[in-house]
Amino acid sequence: MPSRPQPPTPHDDGSALPLPLTPLRFLTGLARPHAGRIALGCLLFLLAGGASMSQLWMLGRVVDEGLIARDGGALAFWLTLMGIAVTAQPTFWVLGFRQFNTADAASQRVIVRRLTDHLNTAGTGVRGRVSAGELVNLPSEDMRKAAHTVTELGFLSSNLAMFSIGSALVWSIHPLLGAIVIAGSVVTALVAGPLLKRLQRRQADYRDMIGGLTAQAADIVGGLRVLRGIGGDLLFTDRYREQSTALRDRGYAVANSSSWIHALRHSMPIVFVAAITWVGSLLAVDGALTIGGLASAFSFATIFIAVSGNFIISANYLVASWVAAGRLTRFLAISTDVDDQGTLPGAGGELRDPDSGLAVPDTGLTVLVTAETAPATEACERLARYRDSEAVWGQKPLESYALADVRERIMLLTDEDYLFEATLAETLRVEPDAALAAIETACAADVYSGLGGSLDGRVAEGGRNLSGGQRQRLRLARALAAAPQTLLAVEPTSAVDSHTESLIASRVTAARASQSTLVVTASPLWLVRADRVVWMVEGKVHAAGSHTGLLADPAYRHLTSHKESA
Repeated sequence: MPSRPQPPTPHDDGSALPLPLTPLRFLTGLARPHAGRIALGCLLFLLAGGASMSQLWMLGRVVDEGLIARDGGALAFWLTLMGIAVTAQPTFWVLGFRQFNTADAASQRVIVRRLTDHLNTAGTGVRGRVSAGELVNLPSEDMRKAAHTVTELGFLSSNLAMFSIGSALVWSIHPLLGAIVIAGSVVTALVAGPLLKRLQRRQADYRDMIGGLTAQAADIVGGLRVLRGIGGDLLFTDRYREQSTALRDRGYAVANSSSWIHALRHSMPIVFVAAITWVGSLLAVDGALTIGGLASAFSFATIFIAVSGNFIISANYLVASWVAAGRLTRFLAISTDVDDQGTLPGAGGELRDPDSGLAVPDTGLTVLVTAETAPATEACERLARYRDSEAVWGQKPLESYALADVRERIMLLTDEDYLFEATLAETLRVEPDAALAAIETACAADVYSGLGGSLDGRVAEGGRNLSGGQRQRLRLARALAAAPQTLLAVEPTSAVDSHTESLIASRVTAARASQSTLVVTASPLWLVRADRVVWMVEGKVHAAGSHTGLLADPAYRHLTSHKESA
């Protein structure tokens, strides 16, 4: 595989912290590097909340001490203070929001980096445990929701500051009104708690189903041509429709819980406003509350509608963030199936796989012939250390060598290797002369010319702007450009015509004469150029020798001649 994963190194942003075991540790780990920024943001939001709520309290002073008392000096004084508060509140809020938003953006970068590092480190340990759809959603939807926790905590602190300061000021107007506000918050929490717990559970189920359905859609699209050829497209479409319907029904369940929460958000605060208004009016009639105090109470009641609603919105977002963090931590908990305890520097010599009996000399072209590609691919993965095994390199176990050196010297090339969106130069990652030589050896000149005749030509994501044969030859060019000591190539020319395959086999053999190359294929165009041929049957080496010598076996002759006629 051309990509060469390296162990993650510590970053200043904390992206290489020990892997979290719980969503809480994951989220706190994201916030910890920004503790100072978050503290400053909370302070600014506290000042913004104080400035906002003090305006409503000052309104009562304007009415009582300025308008009713007809005191121009007091009126000017309180209006000036209100003007200062009106100016300060948005200023403090914007500055505070910048702190949290910056931390949010940094957290998104950290999550993407950690996912990438862990995917490289875990390698084949991820295979079969995380679907393609899940890998699409983790660095997009889940990353965004988890990183947004920092910003949502900022909003929560802002509303908490407004609620706390507002409650204290309402209490100063009259203790009974303050008691109503506090009691209302307790009632809201008691009602919303069970609803949020149910929403969390349903969102988790919904998120699981999205990952599975996305993976199935990708599989259908990727194999659509084959499915149509065997008449399986309608069957898979029916299965997709069934699962899509189930996902829709689960979405309705999520919407049901969410709708109750939104209803609570809009209805409960109105009840409290009505209570404050009613009690405040009775107190004003009895003379226990001034006109200005009543005006302030009305104003506070109106603001508390928004504050109470925002509390519920924040809780809703935090539930979604918790679900996303849970999925991220489960992915990060996947361990590699390759033990990276080796310390020896890469040396060289023959590669041997005791499980299959396959041996690859340190120079020359070896061709592995088999009727089943999967066992041969597994053997190559063991030799490239993408699976732990008893493989031997030279005179010592392969696992005793440093994994970084193994990756540098032994490369596995398969049709599953991904082509990322990049220029040709970025894809090949070598000097221009070496890049052009690799393109020539892989017979990929048409790729070069088709992208503008320049190494600056861009390859689309997944090589979508290339044909299947062009993608295969570009993968081969990338592997040749890396010039590994040993190249293990699984069916590198299966998607090209015979003439092109013959040219590739000839050029690769010449270009890598002093290095070791193993090619898994039954094509006679490779076999006639092989220094050594290995014949594998049911995952075990059945015979080895020259192509001419092995042709004496009827089964081998039938296997290779069938390939030639195909």
